[in-house]
Amino acid sequence: MGVSIPVFWLGIIVRYYLAESHQWFPDGQYVPLTQDPVQWFWHLVLPWTVLAVLFIGVYGRVLRSNILDTINEDYVRTAKAKGIGPRKVLIKHVLRNSLIPIVSLFGLDFAAVIGGGAILTETVFELHGVGQYFAQSIRAFDLPPILGVALFSSFFIVFFQTLVDLIYARLDPRIKPT
Repeated sequence: MGVSIPVFWLGIIVRYYLAESHQWFPDGQYVPLTQDPVQWFWHLVLPWTVLAVLFIGVYGRVLRSNILDTINEDYVRTAKAKGIGPRKVLIKHVLRNSLIPIVSLFGLDFAAVIGGGAILTETVFELHGVGQYFAQSIRAFDLPPILGVALFSSFFIVFFQTLVDLIYARLDPRIKPT
């Protein structure tokens, strides 16, 4: 369901029921982190949750597929034959090797969200972030902010891909960082 529910629709439903009807969460406001860290967190719980639903669905499907592929590998059978416990085999051998594509996806997704990829979520929850700024610049045909946001996004993509390469080397010793 997480993959097929549109982010903007889920955001509207969550905002209506949890922020407007029941008033359990703040509605469409933003508090800077430096002003009040607790309120900053509380105001961003709903947008974060809405964004996480999509990513949890995608990551869950990819991780399940990778675990099913990895569990039948020779080194997993060898570890089981050596008498290593099933939990240790699952965590150390299966999960560790199955996480490599997840780390890659996470690096790209996190960079995209920071670089303005959460335009719909920012719009639904009335957050004035990079995505909103980018959308307003496109509507106004304002080229310098468009180029600035593109450069900003590109920086984060390169930065997080570098982190992903370093994490790859940690997860799988056969992969050497260059």
